[in-house]
Parts: sequence; structure tokens; C-alpha cells
Amino acid sequence: MGDADRTEAEVLQELERMVDADELVGRGDRFIDMAGGLVDRFLTTGSFRIAEDPFGGKDASLLADDHAYYLMLWRIFDRTPAAALADFAIKVRRILAKRIFKRLGEGVIFHHDVYILSGQNTSLGDGVFVNRGATLDDRGPITIGDHTMIAAGAILTTHGHILDDFSKPLPFGGRTKAPITIGSNTVIGFRSVVMPDVTIGDRVIVASNSVVTSDIPDRWVVGGMPAKKIKELVPRDYTGMDIADA
Repeated sequence: MGDADRTEAEVLQELERMVDADELVGRGDRFIDMAGGLVDRFLTTGSFRIAEDPFGGKDASLLADDHAYYLMLWRIFDRTPAAALADFAIKVRRILAKRIFKRLGEGVIFHHDVYILSGQNTSLGDGVFVNRGATLDDRGPITIGDHTMIAAGAILTTHGHILDDFSKPLPFGGRTKAPITIGSNTVIGFRSVVMPDVTIGDRVIVASNSVVTSDIPDRWVVGGMPAKKIKELVPRDYTGMDIADA
């Protein structure tokens, strides 16, 4: 049997056999080849299995449509050497994004290793910039306005866990979902977290390593855990001014 003909269950069974028999050491390439066969089958047929949500949610339903192929291909592409060709890779992701997101504006930029749960619940305006390692957890709706920047490592999470159902083990209590809305010309800083049921206005700056737990009105710089107002942004007239000296 060739590696491309093995099912996922057969690959796992062979891996377990090799581990139990202590045959894996020095033969890891064998397992990698078998796992690669599963990837080859996915690329040529679109066939893959979606893992059950261990927390009792409905993640699988978010990846049940044909768009899931485009999202999975995005994830695989980001693990290839071609993803290091930054300009080319941005254009590849922009093309795939047309089939992934609920709404996609013009000129959207994604850098590498952005984790997108589904895309079906995410609407992006024109010129949105999402930097490396960011997470868009769109179990609930995410809406991002024009020219907003999501910095490296930032997390937008639209779900929580049910913690007070004592009739079930904690991991199986289920999930709650609530939307995130972010306005235009806003910055979500490096490694910041935006929690569910939060609305952030236009021209807001969220400082690095902040946690946003409540709504933020337009034109504020906020920061901290939880994020609090630091100062209001006041428009400035730069007409005729050398920006380098501003």
C-alpha cells in the first residue's frame, strides 16, 4: 500500500504500532511520509476530517462548506518555503481570502501564520492589515473597519466557556459566543487581546499587551489589563509641516 492510499486511521495505527514496538527511533521519516500522503490526498481530492470540538461547541459546522478547502490550503501554504517570499505570499493569501471571508475589502494584507478559525463570520474593510501570528477566532461575528491594523500576536476572540454548569465536567460545559466590532483607522497593538462582546470605535489605539474587555469610543488611546483610557486623540493640522519634524 502506498502512503497516498493510507487512511488517517491507518496512519495513526501504524504510528502507534511503531511506538509500541519501539521502532520509531531512526524511522521518523516513515511516519512523515505517511502523514504527507494524507496531505497529498487532501490537495487532490479536498478530503479531510474536522476534529470534534472538545469543549462542546460547533466548530465543525464552521468548516463544513467548500470554503474550508481554501482555508486549509492557506494553512498548508504558510508552512511551505514559498510563504517566506513575502510579497508573493501576501498576494496568494489575498486571492484565497476571496473564498474564505464573509466580506473582503480591497487591498487587505495578511502576513504569515495568521490563525483564522473559519472566516465565515468575519467581515473586513478596505486596507485592513493583519500582522504575523494574529488570531481571528470568529465563532461569533468579527467586523473590522477600513484601514485598521491588527498587530503581530494580537487575538480577537468571540467565545467564552460556560463555567457554572456543575452537571458536566468543565471542558464539556459548552461555549458562549458574542461579536467583536472594530472601527476604521484603529490599531490593535502587539499581543493585545480583544474579548467577546466588545465594540471599539474609529481611530482607537490599543497599546501592546492590553486586554480589551469593554467598549472603547472613537479617538482614544487605551492600555492595560483591563484596558483603560490613557488619552484622547485630537486631530492635528499637518499642512505645510515637515512630518519628520512633527
